[in-house]
Amino acid sequence: MRACTVSFLVAIMLFLNQQLLFAQSHAVHEIDSVMDLSPDYLPTSFSYNQSINFNYLTFIPVDTGMTTTHLFDPLFHTKNIFQNLGICGQAHQSMIFNYQREMGFLYQTLPYSLFFKKQPDLTFYKLSTTYSKIAYSFGFPKENEIFATFAKYMKGVTVSANLYAISNEGAFTSQNSSNLCGDILVHYELPSSIYGFRASYIINHLKNLENGGLIDIKLYQDTSMNVKNFQIQTPNAYSTITTHDFSLQNYVNIKNKNNRYFGTVTYDFQLGKTTLIYNDIIDTSSSRYENYYYSTIATNDSTKIMNVKNAIQWSNYSPYKEKETQRNFFHVAGGLLHDYANIQNLYTSFTSLYAFARTHIHLFDVMDITGSFSYSFWSDYSNNDMAATAGISFSINKEKEHAIGFNASYYRNDPEYFMQHVTVNNFRWANQFLKQNFLQIQTFWNYKTYNVSASYYRVSNLVYLSEELRPVQSENIGNLVQLSTFVPYRYKNFGATANLNFQYCSKEVVKVPLFAGKLSLYYIFEFLQKRLKILIGTDLMYNTAYYADAYLPVLHKFYNQDSQLTGNFIYWDANVTFRIDRINFFFRVSNLLPAIQHNRNISTPNYPSKANMINLGISWRFYD
Repeated sequence: MRACTVSFLVAIMLFLNQQLLFAQSHAVHEIDSVMDLSPDYLPTSFSYNQSINFNYLTFIPVDTGMTTTHLFDPLFHTKNIFQNLGICGQAHQSMIFNYQREMGFLYQTLPYSLFFKKQPDLTFYKLSTTYSKIAYSFGFPKENEIFATFAKYMKGVTVSANLYAISNEGAFTSQNSSNLCGDILVHYELPSSIYGFRASYIINHLKNLENGGLIDIKLYQDTSMNVKNFQIQTPNAYSTITTHDFSLQNYVNIKNKNNRYFGTVTYDFQLGKTTLIYNDIIDTSSSRYENYYYSTIATNDSTKIMNVKNAIQWSNYSPYKEKETQRNFFHVAGGLLHDYANIQNLYTSFTSLYAFARTHIHLFDVMDITGSFSYSFWSDYSNNDMAATAGISFSINKEKEHAIGFNASYYRNDPEYFMQHVTVNNFRWANQFLKQNFLQIQTFWNYKTYNVSASYYRVSNLVYLSEELRPVQSENIGNLVQLSTFVPYRYKNFGATANLNFQYCSKEVVKVPLFAGKLSLYYIFEFLQKRLKILIGTDLMYNTAYYADAYLPVLHKFYNQDSQLTGNFIYWDANVTFRIDRINFFFRVSNLLPAIQHNRNISTPNYPSKANMINLGISWRFYD
C-alpha cells in the first residue's frame, strides 16, 4: 500500500508540473462551475438503471466543477444524513426514515449502504469516447481513500468500471477499517437494435476491527484524556464481510420486416454470494455480555448466503432508452421472477415465485402516471409478500423544470430472515412474526434540482432488535410525518446547499430526530484568466437530541435503546479547494467544535466522531 501511494504521488507531481507549463502557454477552457465552454470538451452524462425493473434512462451531466471535491467520504455529502460510528468505512444508518424492499429473499440488510454497491447503484454512461477520473485523500491519523472511474464507448460497446478503497486507522483503540468496492458493467446493442445485453459484476469486501464503542462515554465527555487511553467494549473483535454480485441481462426487441415494434422480451439472471464472519473472545466477567448466549468463549461465526434470481418479462419499451418525446404514450411491463436462496451453514434453502408488473403513462405532454406491483404467490418463506407503488406528476412550465406530484407506496412482507432464525455462538432464537406493513403517502414540488416534499408513513408490526438484544415485534402502530427540503442554490460564484428534514413519529415505533439537516456554503475566487480557481467553503450538520439506535457488531445490526441521548451538537468543517485545469486539490478540517460542546459529538451511542480531523486530497479528471 505504501509503495502504491508513493508511486501515485510521484505521478501526480509529474502531471502537475506538466499542467503548470501547459497553463502558461495555452488559454483553453472547459465547462465547470461558471460554465466556461471549451472547444475540446466532450459532454459526458450518466444514468442509473436497474436490470429487472428497468425504466427510461434519465441522464445527468458528470459534475466537472469543484464544489464537491472535498466531500470525498460519502458520509460528508450534503444529501446524506446518517448516524455512524465516528469514522468512514464503518457501519452507518440513515436518520431520515425511508423504507424500500426489493423482490426476493432477504437474509439481512447490511449497514453499509453508502459503501457497498448493489446493481441499481451502477452507472451507465452516455459519452463520445472515453471518460476517466482518479482521486485520492489522505487524513490524519492515517486514513486513505482512493476512488477511480473509467468509461469508454467504442463501436456499440459501453464499458464502465469503478473502484473505491478505504484504509482507516481510526481514532480510538481497535477501530481500524478497510473497505474495497469494485464494479464493472458492459453493455452492447446490435446496430439494428434487435438484440442487446448487459453484464455486470460487483465485489464488496470489508474487514473492520469492532471495538464495540467506549465503555464509559461520560468519562469521554468529562475529561480530555488521550483517545487511545479510553477503554473499549470488545477489544478482540473483528468482522469480515464479502459480497459478490453478478448480473446478466439479454433482451430482444421484436420487430417485423417493416420495422414495426411489437415489444421487448427480456431475460435476467442474477447470482449473489455473501459471507459474514465475526470473531471475538468473550470476557465472561463483563456486563457487556449479560444478554449473550455463548457455547464457547471464543467466537468464530461464519454465515454464507447464496441467492439466484431468474426473471423473464415482456414490455413495450426497450431497456437503455431515453424517455420518448411524444405528447402521449402508454408503456407497460410484466413478468415472473424465480428466486432461490441458500443459507449454506444452516443447510437451509428457500424458493419463491413472484409476479410483477409496472406502467408509465404520459398524457398531454405534461402529466405522468406511474405504477408498479409485485406479489409472491408461491414461496417457502415469504409467501403472499406484496409491494405496490403509484405516482402522478404534472409539469407546470414548457421546459418541464417545474413539477408537482403525488406518490404512494405499500409494502407487506416478512422481516429479514435472521430476525426470525439465528444460530450463532452468541445468539440463538426461533421466532414466528406477523408480516410487517409500511404505507407511505407523499406530495412533492420540484423545480430544477430543488425539491420539497411532505410524507406520511404508517408502520405496523415492525420487527426490531430491542435493548435486551432480542427481536421484538411492535404492538403499536407508528404514524410518522416528514417534511424534507433539498435546495442547491447557485448564484454566479456563490453556492449554498441546504438539506433540511423535520420528522415526528407517534409511539416511537421508529426512532428519528425531530430535526436533522446539513448546510454547505462556498464561494469561488478566480485568478489568471480563470485558469486558477480557489473555493473557500464550510459544511455544517445538526440534529436534535434523540435516543438513536445503538450498534451491535456481532450481528452487524443497529438496535433500539432508551438509555443514551445522542445529537444536539454541530458538526462543522472548513475547507479550501484549488483548481488548475482538470486537477483539484483540497484541504479540509472536520469536526472543529467538540471541545466547546462538551464532547457531545456522538451520533451513535458510545461511538464519538473523530475530532479535528484533517484531510488532504486530489481529484484528477483525465478525459471527457
